[in-house]
Amino acid sequence: MTTPEQVAEAQRDLGRQLSAWRKAAGLTQAGFGPRIGYSRSAVANIETGREQAPQSFWEAADRGLSAGGALLAGYRQVAELERRYKTGLARARERQRAARMAGLLPPTDEQPGNGASIPASGSEWMSLPMPDASVCEPSEAGMIDGETVTLTVVSDGPARAFRVSRRALLELTAGAVTTSASTVLGVAVPRTVDPAVVSHFAALRALLVRADNRLGGLSILSTVQQQIAIIAELRRKARGGLRDQLLSTEASWHEFGGWLNDDLGNREAGARLLDRAVSMAQESDDRELCAYVLARKAQRAIGTDDEDRVIGLGRAAARTSGAPAPVRAFAAVLYARGNAIGGDRHGFQAALHQARCLVEQGSTDGDAFGSFCTSAYLSANEGEGWLRLNDPRRAVASLTAAIREWPAGYQRERGRYLARTAHAYLAAAEPDQAATVGAAALALADRTGSARIRQEISALGSHLGAFRARPAVKDLLDQLAVRP
Repeated sequence: MTTPEQVAEAQRDLGRQLSAWRKAAGLTQAGFGPRIGYSRSAVANIETGREQAPQSFWEAADRGLSAGGALLAGYRQVAELERRYKTGLARARERQRAARMAGLLPPTDEQPGNGASIPASGSEWMSLPMPDASVCEPSEAGMIDGETVTLTVVSDGPARAFRVSRRALLELTAGAVTTSASTVLGVAVPRTVDPAVVSHFAALRALLVRADNRLGGLSILSTVQQQIAIIAELRRKARGGLRDQLLSTEASWHEFGGWLNDDLGNREAGARLLDRAVSMAQESDDRELCAYVLARKAQRAIGTDDEDRVIGLGRAAARTSGAPAPVRAFAAVLYARGNAIGGDRHGFQAALHQARCLVEQGSTDGDAFGSFCTSAYLSANEGEGWLRLNDPRRAVASLTAAIREWPAGYQRERGRYLARTAHAYLAAAEPDQAATVGAAALALADRTGSARIRQEISALGSHLGAFRARPAVKDLLDQLAVRP
């Protein structure tokens, strides 16, 4: 089995390669780092193997040093070694626990019985042996009860209820599953598919969406990728209506994976997943999901400044038959944003009014597609529209109102709208306020791992350079300088 020492040595060797390429280019760490958006200290830590860097770093380093793909290939080798190590470790633990369950080893404190508390590590719960087509679902009583959650595990017929702390539940969703994609929670996919898995994957997706809002996409992306592979395997084994339900389920997970990749800055991967999602939604005749994914594609098009594409996709989503009010409200918001990009103030305000009317008709189901389209969400998008229409004072007012209403648990979105508010303050000639709000957004970018927020604040910093003499601005620029 691959050892952690082998992974660490491979990481150090890759760092040495980076150092050699940098020196060959005649660059210092301080000179090279800013070229690719990283600080000198980050480059130093990566070169010595003290710090791991994402693939985006190695792609930028490879281009910046004209390494011809050598550094990127080295990164992929290290990533593969790490994957093998984690997979081997998970399988070893699984075999050990399976042996204990079979009575081959003495019991340990980490094996709960009926009604027992599960340890604080989410991975302990995730690795419970589950023969056959086991299903883990939240209790019907709202799932969250105070600081604990009731989960029911069905294994070989009998159901067992467990109380799990809120923290443990978030941890178990944060990428704890590391077994191969051909297994469900460490157990081979069954030859026959239990229809209950559809509701299981819907509940699990909702759970991961909440974890994403609190922990950020990086913490759960690997889990989402694995679940997509598992759903695809089940879908290939199913027939008839169940097969279409699983295809629709797979589409919804692809959409979620696309969202996570977009937030982490992996735009190409996000686009591929979203394209698959809309194709699968059409194939399974899931019109609600199809409308929602079209609206999501319109949302992605905002960054391209192609107002025709934003408006066209928003209109296509709105006219899809079977779309519920929250999805049509989301589509109307995108239609409004497209009008703002095109400079059409009247069209912008009219579409927002339509969205508000639809929000008032919307479902109260927090897990439904478009359920995030609330009054606060509309205010946030109104603020972004006013900023695009060169009315920064109205933008600040709308964005501030949205942040004031925003649920406390949605930290990443709060960070995104704080970043937009900072840009609005700068456009309104208030650099001190822009820097203060920008620093708050940057802290949330660090907490959630959101590349989009960090990019927004980096762009803000590039415009604040002329105001460096001001204490608030200097503090923000200093913070940006030490971040990768």
